[in-house]
Amino acid sequence: MKGKFSLDSYRVFTEVYECSSFTEAAGKLFVTQSAVSQSIRQLEAMLGVELFVRSGRAVKPTMEAKELYAMISPALDTIGDAENKLEQLKQFREGSLRIGAADTVARRFLLPYLQRWHDQYPGVRLEVTNRTSTEAFRLLAAGKIDMAFVNSPVMDDKLSRKCCLQLHDVFVAGEKYSHLKGKRLKREEVAQLPLIMLEKLSNTRRWIDEQFSLSGVRLRPEIELGAHDLMVDFARIGLGVSCVTREFSNLNGGLFELEMEQPLPARELDLCWLETGNLSAARRKFMEMF
Repeated sequence: MKGKFSLDSYRVFTEVYECSSFTEAAGKLFVTQSAVSQSIRQLEAMLGVELFVRSGRAVKPTMEAKELYAMISPALDTIGDAENKLEQLKQFREGSLRIGAADTVARRFLLPYLQRWHDQYPGVRLEVTNRTSTEAFRLLAAGKIDMAFVNSPVMDDKLSRKCCLQLHDVFVAGEKYSHLKGKRLKREEVAQLPLIMLEKLSNTRRWIDEQFSLSGVRLRPEIELGAHDLMVDFARIGLGVSCVTREFSNLNGGLFELEMEQPLPARELDLCWLETGNLSAARRKFMEMF
């Protein structure tokens, strides 16, 4: 076989075969009749066979053309389906986004963004997996989610990240501890209070423990919880002093922040993803929202 494979030539061939006319095929392809004739001649030269017998304005396929059409037509249909699929993905009419986020992050931060995305691109399926930051790191590494919203610090150098929000960890209490209002507490004084904190498995808890340990203070909470909102509720009814994230907490209803001589440094809520080549169009578009 001489020449070079040409997808366009096979598309012209298929159109001529189905129309039995160079003129009609040219009209459907939005090209001139001479362009169609030239394309067929080049294909015949490349394959070394005659494909059509000219009979006036009509053309009849040869036996070779019938064999070629039987093999080429399904292939072109498959290519057409693939092109349409890619176009749908580019226009965000199809596809999926797999997102990891803790319950509190999803509820207090991510929810309006998800709503906006769904309103604009309802054809893109959203899969939101509720996991702690530590678990989200593992899911990213395993390729089970496309991106994750996690609390800093992010220790994995393989992950790319984008800061979405500054976070501040504060200690809050209810009216039972109103005698602490207006006092500036040292870290060791805070550690002596009946503390309510996240469980040690959480990224946030480990970071807070490390910050206190830098001052030579060890935290021994009386209550450890897996849900951030519960810590707010527990503090409100006087079960202790809770360490919560200010940006994710509703501190109305009798709660107040304790003042500290050495407040905890600000952290970040980061959008993280694993660099494995070019990001999908949907992922890039979603990340532009932040």
